[in-house]
Amino acid sequence: MPFESVTLGLKFNIRFEHLTARDVLIVTCPSCNKRWEVPPYKLLERFHAYHRIDPAISGTFKCTRCGFDREPYWHIMRAVGPEYPRIA
Repeated sequence: MPFESVTLGLKFNIRFEHLTARDVLIVTCPSCNKRWEVPPYKLLERFHAYHRIDPAISGTFKCTRCGFDREPYWHIMRAVGPEYPRIA
């Protein structure tokens, strides 16, 4: 499934409720470059919808490969294709 980068607003102001079912949060460890693709339903199991993504991710992140526990790099990608119209 192809993905494209999406901008939902300023990075420090995006909340979990702004994510849709076709979004994925890409989290990358700055130390060892390990990458995780986290779907929104996994995030909503752990955090409330009104929480902001930036402090929630940076406060709870710990790399499973190298043990790095500081702020990771993250961005949001959205699925595109014929089954996902761009207007939705």
